[in-house]
Amino acid sequence: MRITSVIPTRNFKLLLVFDKQEYRIVDILKFLKGYSGSLAEVRDNLELFLQVTLDDIAGTVCWPNGVDFEPAILYQESMEVDFS
Repeated sequence: MRITSVIPTRNFKLLLVFDKQEYRIVDILKFLKGYSGSLAEVRDNLELFLQVTLDDIAGTVCWPNGVDFEPAILYQESMEVDFS
């Protein structure tokens, strides 16, 4: 399972496209609730959150402060988006 595209929103959500053209959305505020350190930086800092990039080698998302996630975890914690 790989993430092939990521679009951040200004309300701390990520629109993720997985390798089978499945669109899902994850709310980072809820996903990282209760965490501290680097994870809290991503959750609490919009400027940092919006700097999310795609790691083509690992097939996941990452931030400049070193935070990244297993694609399977993001898949489990996200909701399907239906554009039809």
